[in-house]
Amino acid sequence: MSELRKIKRKDLDLEKYSKAINDALNYRIYAEYWYLDILTKEKWECWIYGNYEAVMPVPLQYKFGFKFVLQPIYCQQLGVFYKDEIPDELFREFEKKLHRYRVRAYHFNEENTECYKPEGERRVNYVLDLNRPYEEVYKRFRKDRKKNIIKVDTLDFELSINTDYTQYFKLIQKNYPHLYQFIENNEKFFQTLDKRNCLIQYSICIDGIINNHRVFMVSKNRIYAIASARNKKSEVKLDFSTYLFSVIIQEFAGQKRLLDFEGSMNLNIADFNNSFGSEKRDYTHYSNIRF
Repeated sequence: MSELRKIKRKDLDLEKYSKAINDALNYRIYAEYWYLDILTKEKWECWIYGNYEAVMPVPLQYKFGFKFVLQPIYCQQLGVFYKDEIPDELFREFEKKLHRYRVRAYHFNEENTECYKPEGERRVNYVLDLNRPYEEVYKRFRKDRKKNIIKVDTLDFELSINTDYTQYFKLIQKNYPHLYQFIENNEKFFQTLDKRNCLIQYSICIDGIINNHRVFMVSKNRIYAIASARNKKSEVKLDFSTYLFSVIIQEFAGQKRLLDFEGSMNLNIADFNNSFGSEKRDYTHYSNIRF
């Protein structure tokens, strides 16, 4: 068996790496080199098997003169990526390499978790198979989700496909100022996704004012629910999130895609995600240091 090689970001063969990620049976946009470049400011490296036949990107952070591994925001799952399933002993070699770092947080993807059961804490994700007519998907919605959609349909509102991602940031700044300081530097990330035609955004407006805005990221066979914001001062208090999820489901129903809810370990959010008839899938959170 070939030895694993650690390759720094600046020395990475981007053509070979991109092909490895895009051909992977467990592809995730999170592992694309340009995606990691934005989120880590190019502070990441990669363990490579053979001629990029299997790869494991490792995002880095530097604090107090030490190097740590830290999973970035908007990057739920990384791990080992491969075109064909690899032997268990090879996966263990990748895992050992990770364990030698100071790891604040690293997430192995769902396929890694199911096949190889890496060391760490299991975390919850929910995905919904959209490769069915909308009517079939809708039948599996929980009763309260259906009632909510019916209620929203009785209102006088405007639904728009919003191409301006800055609306999301404006809503956060106005309604969640305590959170805005944590996301205001992420506009470049949204801008890049927008340029690559990866963003789909929906807004619900009442009397010309945005009430709810939801951002989805689309890449290959997955649609990721990555962000949302609402107007907390609106007099209309209905749950428009349910309605906007129904819109994206209608848009892509019948296609070989998964709607990825991106979590959650929060019981209320998990219950919401599950109420659309989605499937629970585990990924693995690994850490070997505490802060």
